[in-house]
Amino acid sequence: MGRMVIQSIDDLALGADATQDIWSVIASATSRIKLHGFELTSADLVAELISLTLKRITAAGTGGSAPGTEELLDEEFSAVTATFRQGDTTPGTPGGNLKGFQWEQLGPVGHLYTPEMRPKAKVSDGFALVCNTALTATVSGWVCWEEL
Repeated sequence: MGRMVIQSIDDLALGADATQDIWSVIASATSRIKLHGFELTSADLVAELISLTLKRITAAGTGGSAPGTEELLDEEFSAVTATFRQGDTTPGTPGGNLKGFQWEQLGPVGHLYTPEMRPKAKVSDGFALVCNTALTATVSGWVCWEEL
């Protein structure tokens, strides 16, 4: 098993942009990544149906930020090599759709993958959760991946 990493997403304000990466993670030039799971919750009190797509990406988007230090789940491992971003208003370069979601944000949205279903990215590629609906919202959550 490789380095297990988790990144929290805390009070991310999404702007009214119909296509944006809520989060993305890109493998380094020397390793691959395997997505283990993610979850998002919303601070909104009014229901709205939101279209989301989990995509493979070949390059990260722009306009967002790096939210802070990722956490290794086993502190004996060395530093994280993947790059995590959140709130990119210009999405990353798509490489294929993996899964679509219709999220009514008064409840959580997410997925924990079984070992057989965990998507793996090639070196320097990754994954992004893309919001396809124009909305203004504040979301929190987490993303967990393994660096191979």
